[in-house]
Amino acid sequence: MANTLRFRFSRDERLKYIAHLDVLRLFERAIKRAGLPVAYTQGFNPRPKIVFGLPMSIGLTSECEYADIEFSADLSPEEFVETINKSLPDGMHVDKAVPRTSGDNIMNQITAARYEITFETEVPLASSEIDNLVHSFMSREEIVVPKKTKKGMRPVNIRPWIYSLSAYVKDGALIVMDAFLSAGAENNLRADLLLEAFSRETGVKCRIMSIHRKVLYASTFNEWKDPFEVAHG
Repeated sequence: MANTLRFRFSRDERLKYIAHLDVLRLFERAIKRAGLPVAYTQGFNPRPKIVFGLPMSIGLTSECEYADIEFSADLSPEEFVETINKSLPDGMHVDKAVPRTSGDNIMNQITAARYEITFETEVPLASSEIDNLVHSFMSREEIVVPKKTKKGMRPVNIRPWIYSLSAYVKDGALIVMDAFLSAGAENNLRADLLLEAFSRETGVKCRIMSIHRKVLYASTFNEWKDPFEVAHG
């Protein structure tokens, strides 16, 4: 039994256009309907103690979202998963939970993400052409883009934030890109911003068809870890 659990959930096409605050409200309502003994913050506006790992932009789907939730009474991971899923809408599903005993919450632990970006180009590309474009793009020492920061818009070199990149042609027209990128509170690189930079640097006009987040990572001692692996102190 545990007072704090870390859980993983998915979000499909049916809910890809809801904003992060709506996701938060969705879970708050589901927790209330399910009658779960969630702990609340103190003060004039008490809120459920739930922290999400890496808020998604509108329009994305995902199979690997994480959150930490604190309860006022002991609740097993299995009971939480079974109970919360009965109150979640179609398109959202919690598939696993584990006790969280580490002092750091999930928001502070996420450091990287893997995305699948599907797009089409104005002129169809062969497999060899997209391979050459990706290689040329990744060979650059600097890829500077305007990025919104706490101090406003400023030019940022995103090349160190692109850990790996590959792409292949699907069904003769679409291109599927696998992007392993820096993520989290520091040095977060959005998948759409990456594709904007790729389009500008290569001169290929790209139109995004879908973006799917496949994996989130934490890192300890220079190793990429599943967020469940670092949930234990």
